[in-house]
Amino acid sequence: MAANKGRAKKQAGAQLIKAVLVLMAALAIFVLEKTGVLQTAAGDKPAAENADAEVDFIDVGQGDSTLVCSDGKYMLIDTGDRDGENTLINHLKERGVKKLDYLVLTHPHADHIGEAAEIVEGFKIGKIIMPRVPDDLTPTSSVYEDLLDAAADKGLKIRAARNESFELGEISVQTYAAEGEYSNLNDYSVVLRLTHGENSFLITGDCEKQEESELLERGCDVSADVLKVGHHGSDTSSTSQWLKEVGAQYAVISCGADNKYGHPDEETYSRICKYVKNVYVTAEDGSLAFESDGKGLTVKPFDTADAAKGGK
Repeated sequence: MAANKGRAKKQAGAQLIKAVLVLMAALAIFVLEKTGVLQTAAGDKPAAENADAEVDFIDVGQGDSTLVCSDGKYMLIDTGDRDGENTLINHLKERGVKKLDYLVLTHPHADHIGEAAEIVEGFKIGKIIMPRVPDDLTPTSSVYEDLLDAAADKGLKIRAARNESFELGEISVQTYAAEGEYSNLNDYSVVLRLTHGENSFLITGDCEKQEESELLERGCDVSADVLKVGHHGSDTSSTSQWLKEVGAQYAVISCGADNKYGHPDEETYSRICKYVKNVYVTAEDGSLAFESDGKGLTVKPFDTADAAKGGK
């Protein structure tokens, strides 16, 4: 009887220790996720172990800007609007960027090209890519004119976007140019699909419902693990069919806090959350760095200390 009591006591103690260890492990994972050191969810890709590629979604307020880094090569997609605080330029410097192999401007609205002239003036640029748009939609804004002047001063030609693929370090880049005729400049947005091993990203500029439909009808591969949501989460983009075809596990909505447009639209945000497990909004989450080792993905807040170590 005494032996049985002793055995029961030991079993109870072991169970208590096991429960404590499980609780501690769960708490550790919770802390890592909340501090941005680790972000995974059930069914998601595992965390990256030795990341050698990175995609930064930069908080530039009410605008878009994405930096792609791999093997010492860099591509900047959009620049946000004019910014007296030099948010984007400081981000690039913190990343150790001296040359942009590609500067892709998805379309010439100010919230996507506002800082482009300063970027062209301040960094070495390999190629500049922009969409070809109808004359009646070509902007006459000062930021657009400044960009053209800055490119001309450095002897750079702006190349029209086309359906093509190229390599950026270890990342394969596929660009899709709109082929339809539209009355809205947003629907001429260059769409980019990035592939690094088993991981993929879809960057959509301000692509709206019409262009989304066109890309699907053309049979373009828009599947991606990470989606940069079109048009800042507006009600003009992100149809159910589009979100289903993309099949993303992560989505990033780039917009400014308390912006006058009401981005992201409440109904659109709810629809995105229906199809995507992990949804981030730069106005709330700040700049985000997605690290890839070709198999796993880790997302965390942009860390200046990590950036000081140099680009991926």
